[in-house]
Amino acid sequence: MDRSATPRLAELSWANAAEWFRRDPRLILPAGSCVQHGPHLPLGSDAIIVTAIAEGIAKRHSVLLGPTLPFGTVSSRDEAYAGTAGLGAKTLHRVLNELIAGWEGHGVREFILLTSHGYGAHYGALVSAISAGARIRAIDINVVDLAPVLGSRPPVERAGEVETSLLLHLAPSLVSLDLACDEVVETAVLKRLLDGSEPVPLPGSAGVIGKPTLAASEKGQRIYEYLVAYIGDRLFGGADESPA
Repeated sequence: MDRSATPRLAELSWANAAEWFRRDPRLILPAGSCVQHGPHLPLGSDAIIVTAIAEGIAKRHSVLLGPTLPFGTVSSRDEAYAGTAGLGAKTLHRVLNELIAGWEGHGVREFILLTSHGYGAHYGALVSAISAGARIRAIDINVVDLAPVLGSRPPVERAGEVETSLLLHLAPSLVSLDLACDEVVETAVLKRLLDGSEPVPLPGSAGVIGKPTLAASEKGQRIYEYLVAYIGDRLFGGADESPA
């Protein structure tokens, strides 16, 4: 990806930001997390994935990209794993509301809150964000059907085939595939672990649910390109479309 071609709020001066908002009052805000993803993926996996997808959408549709929120709400089960840290749902909700209010005061009229962290309380904070008058859309990329890419809808996973493939494509130096371990659970157990669009880990486990050993970089590239096109085109229409 040509990083220089992606419009980024953090790289604009205040004068350039004001001009941008007058011309195009849309802002994409990626929301990540710092949460365990098994022994083979980094704690910042969600932030890395959602930032890359947001960058691709921003470039494809010439929409301004906001800074990534590095922390989200995490489950108490995940907090047992070293390095995991999160915000309470009310705190995350307040942070979002205050950021939205500030940018709305500068002219933003549409916010796209994008996340790859599917924990229920985290996504709940995003979808309940409020604004005085701007439009807010929250999207969890985990709910996108990847059957067109993988041939069938992948099972619900955590640090499994999909996330590991994406990281192998986006940040291969951060993946320790030799440490990847598969953990397949029965459907009844999975239903009890599911909170939002992703499951919490099994107690005492390595933190994985699914089959990361099936992951591949080429597969991750296809998933990434599909998510950028699918989400972006449904948000904004055809590529490179912007408000008149």
